[in-house]
Amino acid sequence: MTLTTAPWVESSQEVVTRTRTLLVDTRKRIVINRRLLNPWWTLSGGSDEDRDSQLIPSVRDRLERGVLDPAPQEVLAGNGTGRTCIVCARVISPDQIENEVVVRTNGIVVTLRAHLPCYNIWRWESATFARAHSRLLPETLDAEST
Repeated sequence: MTLTTAPWVESSQEVVTRTRTLLVDTRKRIVINRRLLNPWWTLSGGSDEDRDSQLIPSVRDRLERGVLDPAPQEVLAGNGTGRTCIVCARVISPDQIENEVVVRTNGIVVTLRAHLPCYNIWRWESATFARAHSRLLPETLDAEST
């Protein structure tokens, strides 16, 4: 006498096998999404490319129009003091690096502040501006290009 299994048992076994496969796939997706959604797995401290891509033309334009002086090379850095960044016009919070620069134009001394990434953009664009224009720029840029 041979044992025959009922058709409903075979179909139940197929359903169980498919369900286990789906369960394994679901668990993999949960692990991936937990990693993506968990802020501890994110990168931090990098530059914000969207913001930087908007700031570069802004700094370039302000340098061209003479609204923003070229960035001096001498800079003092420290914790943010809640003052506004000259480049992006956002507040520099105490947990951010604040760069303080002194700009001298037409006999007027002005102290300006910028986030570290903003200051770097300002400095790079100032150097590009200096190379592209033959007019005299502050001594700090002349020293930087040598």
